[in-house]
Amino acid sequence: MRNRCLTPPNRCGRLFIAICLLAACSERRDYPIPDIDVSSTQETSTVRLATWNIRIFSDNSRDDRELQLIANVLIDYDFIAIVELRDEAVLQRTERVLKQMGRDYDYLLSRPVGGNVKERYAFMFDEGLVNVLESGMVFPDPNDAFLREPYVASFSAGKFDFTAITAHVIWGDSVPPRQREVRELANVYRAVQAMNGAEQDVILLGDFNRNPDDISAYQPLMSIPLMTRLFDAPHKSHIRDTSLYDNIFFQSSFVTEYTGNSGIDRFDETDFGNDDMAASLAVSDHRPVWGEFRTDRDDD
Repeated sequence: MRNRCLTPPNRCGRLFIAICLLAACSERRDYPIPDIDVSSTQETSTVRLATWNIRIFSDNSRDDRELQLIANVLIDYDFIAIVELRDEAVLQRTERVLKQMGRDYDYLLSRPVGGNVKERYAFMFDEGLVNVLESGMVFPDPNDAFLREPYVASFSAGKFDFTAITAHVIWGDSVPPRQREVRELANVYRAVQAMNGAEQDVILLGDFNRNPDDISAYQPLMSIPLMTRLFDAPHKSHIRDTSLYDNIFFQSSFVTEYTGNSGIDRFDETDFGNDDMAASLAVSDHRPVWGEFRTDRDDD
């Protein structure tokens, strides 16, 4: 069984090696790629769901070594909602790297969303553990409430059925547009539940570009009965420890499969010796956040 902690353990023991090699790698910043024991990360009665903003994740933005560093983080999770994705080619490359590491992943991919700069969403998942129940759709947004409309799909992992909503809230120097989009997510959440009939296990995860203590932004979402968010201050999901924009929300009355285990993957510290610039350029300026859910019982 995996030890559940704020940083996945299978890379922690290699921090000393990484630090020792920094001098030799100082010019190219070629941080050592640790070996991953995939067999030790499998857990048949639980599933790890994560969300990760991978900075400008595109085929042209990452070479093979950087993609290997990204895959070393992804492989700790059974299901990942990816935001700030730019194209499918980089997902296909990532899939191949993960397969070489011993795990077979598949993905659902959204159409491009956004304004002048288009992004895509992806749900990437271990196809031996997670099945697609309903293919993804970009949430209808006739009133243009969102710059990037959320993406929705339904899955099962063992006896655990769930619908995932992922979102990447608008960014900018002005706070009110961000707050408005976060508030609107409460309506999206309710609408997705209404579409699902008896299936009420809805999980909202992504990059919300507001800290969870922003009451004006989150009050509508948190007013939904027994709404739970997995992360609050003092935790930080940005590698510079400046913000907690990435989070996971669900109603504890419906998503009873949550085990109580969750964490923030501080890969920038374990894999890069806390070199924020190197971590951001090669991998991301955001850390993945994750929660663990039981798959051996059906609460519907």
